[in-house]
Amino acid sequence: MSQHADIQLDLPESPEPSAVIDELTGAFIRHGGDEAYLKGMEMVVPGAGKVYGIRVPALRKMAKQVVCHYIGNDDALAEIAEASWNVHSREHELVSVFILGNLRGLAPSERWNYGTRFLPGVTNWESCDQLCAALLGQALAEDPGCMDLLEGWLENENFWVRRAALVATVYLRRARYDDEIVKALDARTLNMCEMLLDDDEKYIHKAVDWAVREVIKRHYNLAFAWMLARAESGLSSTARSILNLAAKKLEEEDRTRLLEILYRD
Repeated sequence: MSQHADIQLDLPESPEPSAVIDELTGAFIRHGGDEAYLKGMEMVVPGAGKVYGIRVPALRKMAKQVVCHYIGNDDALAEIAEASWNVHSREHELVSVFILGNLRGLAPSERWNYGTRFLPGVTNWESCDQLCAALLGQALAEDPGCMDLLEGWLENENFWVRRAALVATVYLRRARYDDEIVKALDARTLNMCEMLLDDDEKYIHKAVDWAVREVIKRHYNLAFAWMLARAESGLSSTARSILNLAAKKLEEEDRTRLLEILYRD
């Protein structure tokens, strides 16, 4: 199936969740099954569970079809999304968050509540990151108070929860409040990154790198000063490796200066 295939759903007139889920599942079966893609998914997204083999662009289009078909009935769409998430296949989970992500009438608190309700069931980075994009990160972009709650997740035993705490901050790039508020949140993001620099999980290492890179884009001097201070403090090999990766987003002169400090004898 083409990555941008236009899968047309035959949705029921009434937004009854089980009937809509049946149509989605049928579409996944009809259009999935690409063995090469399925094998690639096993390697790229381990832990995804049941995978039908539908690419993300097609899943986004399917979610938009559902939203457009039942437009104006956000309560029913939210029920469909929750029912889809509870099927616990890769495709059902992603369609779920894409449906909720298209509901512009959801208040930040509602996005947050769906995100925190779904998060304990996450078993792979793809569902984690898409959930952050549509729900947790979007809630943070609309309500800075969400940062208080994210900071409380850094010692959670579930490493997907710890990853979500950082990935949600990536979507501060969508925030429309005053720059001073965003800058203060970015400073808190860097503090969160510092707490997880030596985390044992590779998926946390990648999240720290991503979060730091995003702060570099938004508040370059803040991020560079933080990186220099960390380099001067003496770091583990894991922490040095993470900062080395993030340093690729620095200007060449600043990157050279940082690496000299990071790796000096």
